[in-house]
Amino acid sequence: MYRSLLAASLSALALTAGAPAQDAPRFTLGAGYERADFDSAEFDTIVLRGGYDFTRYLGVEGQVNVGIGDDSITEGGVAGDVELDYIAGLFGVVRPWSSDQGNVFLRAGYSTTEAEASVAGLSFEADDDAWAYGVGGEWFFAGDNGVRVDYTRFDYDDGGESDVFGVSYVRRFGG
Repeated sequence: MYRSLLAASLSALALTAGAPAQDAPRFTLGAGYERADFDSAEFDTIVLRGGYDFTRYLGVEGQVNVGIGDDSITEGGVAGDVELDYIAGLFGVVRPWSSDQGNVFLRAGYSTTEAEASVAGLSFEADDDAWAYGVGGEWFFAGDNGVRVDYTRFDYDDGGESDVFGVSYVRRFGG
């Protein structure tokens, strides 16, 4: 899967290498809601995202998800609470279809996650890194104001995985 996504990203990069000079760089800022489904827990998060587009078709973005609340889980007959502190990641973004009104994008990157658990009065902290890849779209309904819908899959170093679905507001600057 990684090789296919990387090959698609590199192909899109090669196609956009000769992009017209009128594709001026622009920044994007966004905030919204994302639902993170891990193997044994689910979390609601607030996402804050910033991006820089080199061209209309190629950019980078960074994001931070902050957990809202916690989830109660039972493992091996033992109940406990798990809280997601944050997920922070950096992604390369390719937009094979893009216009002033909207775009469809592919993204791939690397992230780190930190969570806490409480079981029988004991507290534990854990962190893990993950390769992440996803797909989504943005629709600009009023000039530079838009809405974004996306899905990202996280494959953690410890073998775990999570699926994150989100919707957020996005604002473009420049370009």
